[in-house]
Amino acid sequence: MAGTTRCAYDTSDVSGESSHRRNARCLKALALLYLALVGASFLLVYGDAYEPAVHMLLFLAACSVGATASVAVLLLPVEQFSGGFSGGVYALLAASTAMMTFFSGGTSSELYLLFFPLLLAAALHGSWRVALFALASVLLFYALAVMPGLLNEEADASVAAPVLYRLAALGLTGAFVAAASRLSSGGGEEEYIVPDEDGSLLLERVEREISARRGVQVAVILVDPGRGVEDVEALLERVRARIAEPVLLGEGAVFGMVLSGVGDREIESAARRALAAAGSLGAGETRAGVAVYPRDARSAEDLLVAAGRALEAAFEVDSPSAIVLAGRRAAREEGRRAAR
Repeated sequence: MAGTTRCAYDTSDVSGESSHRRNARCLKALALLYLALVGASFLLVYGDAYEPAVHMLLFLAACSVGATASVAVLLLPVEQFSGGFSGGVYALLAASTAMMTFFSGGTSSELYLLFFPLLLAAALHGSWRVALFALASVLLFYALAVMPGLLNEEADASVAAPVLYRLAALGLTGAFVAAASRLSSGGGEEEYIVPDEDGSLLLERVEREISARRGVQVAVILVDPGRGVEDVEALLERVRARIAEPVLLGEGAVFGMVLSGVGDREIESAARRALAAAGSLGAGETRAGVAVYPRDARSAEDLLVAAGRALEAAFEVDSPSAIVLAGRRAAREEGRRAAR
């Protein structure tokens, strides 16, 4: 994602940064949990009460693989966490867990329980593909971990039965997670609208556009559809499909858009179409504030501040729908001071 640009009519990347942020949050939380579980597993296996035979050096090596992978996930940037990369992380953690299981007793090891957090965490992505890949990885690697014990000549039904039960439990859990994820995503491609609580996502997008396209206009449009809008999610989907990818700000209905490489006429048109989309969904009073780099501000932070002030000024307009451009607002204010 880093270094890419997006104009008002480029909507090929429907998931955008929102899905990457969601994947990053899920995997970073899982990485912290997995580190704790690896530590707890080492204490369990190292204790005198643990009965199965343990290859301690190889077990420690397997633990180090999982711990190293978890630390790497914590250090990676958000842009790295695509759907495919997320599936690869689950496969790596499943392989590490399988090695820990094999070297701590194989068929008699209790560390198979570490597979369940992987399956449950996959559900948080909202992607049935990630959940299905996690399930396939867990079943494959656990089967490889217990296969040598099952093929042993001394193995009997008392050994095979618990293994089959565990495989069934893992399979049913993973199947439930994948089905729930598919239903929640409507069976199609994942499209996430994650609220930007502190404005960091919108700020990152503005900074990236400014640095990637120096000398080109970058506009920030803040839209307040008002309280009368019937379906905020439907509004954001319309804006995404027809104008640009929106960023929902906080818990309300206010959202922002970033347009680059377009002129003033296209910017105003995008703002008007966003307000029209809100009006078509029942919004009574709609407002938009627009600021353009480098005309209205010289940095990403100042550009967001200028757009916010323009949005506040739009509420001063006595009209059910209003758009205020930061540059024109400033020019009007200077003209009023001169007249005085």
